[in-house]
Amino acid sequence: MKVQYLSKKSIKEIARGLEAKQEIDRVLIDLLRNADAVKLISNDKYEVVVADGLPILFRRRGQEDFAPTLFIVNHMYTKGTKLLPMVVVDEGAVGPLTRGADVMIPGIRKVLKPFASGSFVAVLEPGERYAIIVGQALVDSSAIAPGVKGKGIKNLTWLNDDLWSLCIEIARTESK
Repeated sequence: MKVQYLSKKSIKEIARGLEAKQEIDRVLIDLLRNADAVKLISNDKYEVVVADGLPILFRRRGQEDFAPTLFIVNHMYTKGTKLLPMVVVDEGAVGPLTRGADVMIPGIRKVLKPFASGSFVAVLEPGERYAIIVGQALVDSSAIAPGVKGKGIKNLTWLNDDLWSLCIEIARTESK
């Protein structure tokens, strides 16, 4: 893994990119802007932005936009902050989603906050205790209705995938 401290200019550029995404809660942008130390940790697949020891953003190699990590979405959700619009899926969707499948519209049981196509969205398990994926909406939330078929959310990262494991490793290493 390669570690690089980010300059104030780089941090501002990333924050500006996040601000352009209306669905991302300001708390995440403030976390990035107010951090004492911001690093970019990268491996052959991902670049992860780490602010004060917390892996908060990621992008796959070659992608332009950073997305919130599942780690920070769950970390903030336990503190009562919803960083992203959220949907709740039925029990039958959990297994396929945690193996990387995209979210099919019939598996979505509830939309907790409206969103537009292209928005980052967190997907909660049926008990609404934690998020199991962070994805990107393929349709507006208004298109999610009974009887509608097709893909609703592209799965970007899921519980226990290699990015999740990397974020857990980073959080453990950084907290020492």
